[in-house]
Amino acid sequence: MGGTLKVNVQETNEVLLHLSEIIDNQVNKRGLVASQLFPVTAYICVSFYNTYDFLYDILKKISEKTTPEKMGKDSRKILSELHALSIFYIPLYYLPGRMGYIHQNGGDPHAESKQKREETMFVLDFWKRLASSYHLEGALCVEDAGGKNLALNQDDIDWTMENIKAISKDDATKLKKTMANLELFSFLDECEARAKLHDHGPYKINDHESLIFREISHLYTGGKPHFPWSETKIKAPHKNIAFALKVKDLEVSIDNIATMTTNPPNFTQNITGAAFFTREGDTVKIINFDALEAFNAYAAEGNKELFKKFYKWDRRQRLLAGVYAYCYGFARYTNVVGITEEIDWNITEHTMDTYVPEEE
Repeated sequence: MGGTLKVNVQETNEVLLHLSEIIDNQVNKRGLVASQLFPVTAYICVSFYNTYDFLYDILKKISEKTTPEKMGKDSRKILSELHALSIFYIPLYYLPGRMGYIHQNGGDPHAESKQKREETMFVLDFWKRLASSYHLEGALCVEDAGGKNLALNQDDIDWTMENIKAISKDDATKLKKTMANLELFSFLDECEARAKLHDHGPYKINDHESLIFREISHLYTGGKPHFPWSETKIKAPHKNIAFALKVKDLEVSIDNIATMTTNPPNFTQNITGAAFFTREGDTVKIINFDALEAFNAYAAEGNKELFKKFYKWDRRQRLLAGVYAYCYGFARYTNVVGITEEIDWNITEHTMDTYVPEEE
């Protein structure tokens, strides 16, 4: 269905030039990252090589089920599996892995075999068609759209506004606390990465007000956990939650990894209304304000449980978990077409043998 290449070498090179600037900007903002718990920069680099190894095969299987254009258009909705961050995964992970491989081979692009060059063209063609169908007006990423991540169609915006309720300053403080605790928990579950978080907007209401979203997904409610380590004694009331916030006199900018920056940074006083949603299959449901207490408890207790698990691991275990978590981000794609269980998500033998030391 979506497996026919629609670009030539020249078009691929033009996309590569554009992405080189965008990825350079993103990496320069992030820099080297590490903590006392996870070797973040190390596992990110290994995950890039692993993506270069295995992503083509995954996208090829997906293209047999649907087209990138359909995936992009269908993903413009609240709490979508695919969104600005997960769509940006493709070039952000694949191309640095490719660059590293070429660098290790004397910096000669011809070190990439003919088959691998064709695979790279396929991957970038898939991404371009997906991204241009998701973003508006020909943009391929949030940076192209001027720092606005307008992920919803007007019907969803209108429906959200119908469900926004005025909120007191005390309640705004409570919801910001719940958001912060859920973000912290989700960040830890992803081995200190942002993969469960997605910010979008701002959707202009008038000259002073706008609508912004913060979505948090793949929380543990029982059954099969998102990652092997995600199972906790305490369970979330829902697998996901979208915080829809009506804000006043707030400057909002979003980057390519769907992270929101605001002026002022602490915008609690700018929140004038809110609504909360969860997605169950094709249905988006309203969550009552009272449910935030249960989410807050889940985040606080779950965070303690996860930290105790990770603290017992050695560096190698944490590195491999980080690689797995990063690369399992592409399960968002396979979830859309129902083939996640058909994919071997283990780190490839080539990546293990070449990039992961035997002893850490």
